[in-house]
Amino acid sequence: MDWRPWVDRGLTVGRRLLSTNVSTVEAAGLLHGMASIGPSFDKSLLPRTTIQQAGVTGTISAINYGLTTTQQSFLETVADRIVDFEKLEGRPLAKRGIIFAADVAAVAAGMALERLLWQRPDETLWRAGLRTAAHRSAAGAAAGALAVGMDGAFDALTRSKTPGSVNVPLVMTLGAGTGAAIHFLRSRRLLDTAADTDQYGDPVRPASLVQPVRAMIVGGGLSVALYAGSRVESLLAGGIASTVRWAIPSLSPAAGFIGHATVLGAAAIGIERTISYVNDMTETAGSAIEPAYRSRPVSPTVSGGTNSQVDWGTIGREGRRFVNMTLTADEISDVTGEPAMDPIRVFVGYESAPSPNARAYLAMAELERMGAFDREVICVYSPTGSGYVNYVAVETVEFLTGGDCAGVCIQYSVRPSFLSLDRVGTAWEGTLALLTALAWKVRSMPEDRRPRIVLFGESLGSQAAQDVFEKEGVAGYDILEVDRALFVGSPYASKWRRHWLRDSASMDPEGIVVEVDSPADFAALPDDERDSARVILLTHGNDPIPKFGPRLAIQRPAWLSEDDRPVGVPPDMRYWPLFTFLLTGVDLLNADHVVPGTFEAFAHDYRKDLPEMVRRGFGLEADDAVMARVERALRRRELAWAERRVVADTLDDAEKTLRAKLDEWGVDHKVVPNIVTPRRDVEPDPYGTDAVVSSPVP
Repeated sequence: MDWRPWVDRGLTVGRRLLSTNVSTVEAAGLLHGMASIGPSFDKSLLPRTTIQQAGVTGTISAINYGLTTTQQSFLETVADRIVDFEKLEGRPLAKRGIIFAADVAAVAAGMALERLLWQRPDETLWRAGLRTAAHRSAAGAAAGALAVGMDGAFDALTRSKTPGSVNVPLVMTLGAGTGAAIHFLRSRRLLDTAADTDQYGDPVRPASLVQPVRAMIVGGGLSVALYAGSRVESLLAGGIASTVRWAIPSLSPAAGFIGHATVLGAAAIGIERTISYVNDMTETAGSAIEPAYRSRPVSPTVSGGTNSQVDWGTIGREGRRFVNMTLTADEISDVTGEPAMDPIRVFVGYESAPSPNARAYLAMAELERMGAFDREVICVYSPTGSGYVNYVAVETVEFLTGGDCAGVCIQYSVRPSFLSLDRVGTAWEGTLALLTALAWKVRSMPEDRRPRIVLFGESLGSQAAQDVFEKEGVAGYDILEVDRALFVGSPYASKWRRHWLRDSASMDPEGIVVEVDSPADFAALPDDERDSARVILLTHGNDPIPKFGPRLAIQRPAWLSEDDRPVGVPPDMRYWPLFTFLLTGVDLLNADHVVPGTFEAFAHDYRKDLPEMVRRGFGLEADDAVMARVERALRRRELAWAERRVVADTLDDAEKTLRAKLDEWGVDHKVVPNIVTPRRDVEPDPYGTDAVVSSPVP
């Protein structure tokens, strides 16, 4: 076989690729996009996977390409209007020089404006936005100046005359080299193989080993896909605009706008429908009955039990978990070595009543029916979006009070937190109604018989609970008779927390609010500050949820200052306008990596901190030996419950398969007893504690 024709054909294609030219406008965007690849590997709060890195690289490159081509086109249009390039016909060097001068002037103006608008404390969003725009303009113009400069250099070296166009391989090589130089000059490592540690310095999950070549290839593909999408949008918009000009000539001046608005509007409708579909699917999943929790509890001290008026079918997946996992008096005594009683747990599901006030009323009726106001502590739990309440916090309260407590939770959504942002108003309305009713009830009781009301919130639940006190500040805790509060992983969107961080002196003159990243950090506070603390914000330095907000796109946050960074924020993480926002958004995907029975204090996982913080935050007495036994029992219980959920799901799937097969054979499978049995005893503690827990398992 003669390979020469194929070799010649390959060489021809190669020569064409090497000689491909693009306009200076596209060259500027391409150069800036390629230069973004290196810095896109900058470290953020948490390690990224290869696929996530590829997405980041592709998105940043595509954004830089789009913004820079738009800016370069604008600069060249302005230069044309001022000089009139038609008069420079036959004088390519003059035209090129004018465009280069416009780019250099834009770089100088952008840098000067950025320097003039240096960041100030409590600056306005307008100032921060203008500074970011100036930075963005200077960077884009610098890419344009390099592209125009390469155009001239390439023509000089090759003695060709291709004014206004740049060789593609050359611009891509220079762009990639520039990005790599920026990345390594910032002392970044392309691969981070070090193990991360939690707030205690203990190693946790290893950092993701990002494969740079794979990430760059996938990222490049994503950039091409985004660029292709923009071209398709332009073609569709152009077709619609042409139709408008032909059909309605009077709208010709607005035809371009109508075309783009129509295409983007259709895309927005498609996105909205997709989100609606996802919401419906997650609500169905959140209300689904898990095989491990089909059986209604027999305890008279929990919702859904023998003394409850809450419809068992309305509390959903998380409600069934919450009430089924309640400790018993024997389980508490086995761990603490002290007499105990059965704790009370009340859960009112989103579907248990039609409105926030009705759900609060139902919760109060449940508390009174079960004798909650005769207990030492009533803990109000503000759940995450799905209705989840951290089992470690709930069980710690029950262990340390000897069961002399009542926990109450009102569900406001059955979706995950990121899909429940539209329910925060419903959440704080229900929490306010419940706390108000509790306050009035407690005030009506003799002082020596009043239970202490404490408040716990995690993640979106923290925001929902804190927003109750937005207008009253810290005075609201006294108004609503809240003795202590513990908020874990509070989202950036919490207005109450942001107000406190911005002006703690006026909002909290008595110093009852503190923010710490661990129990050790709380213990290290001065004695008077620690003793006066009634509201504790527990926030890990590397938790992106309290940090991810829109200001991050245009303003360097305090936690990225050079001098005073929280524990957990990488020392080599730098602020990058627009794209630090994107990188922190990707960190949200990696913030909550939970392994049952293995407690960590890392990112948005606070299980390792919670036993000690609940003890200190709620003022519950327990010696160190009891705490050690409690923590072992908490780990064992979490693992045991996770195991029984997996077993129940597996057996349920097997049962469905078996019954389907019997039905296929024409066998009456209704006479076959259920495979998933309601109860059996668990094995001894795999963590070696002497405590024994016997709970319902499949």
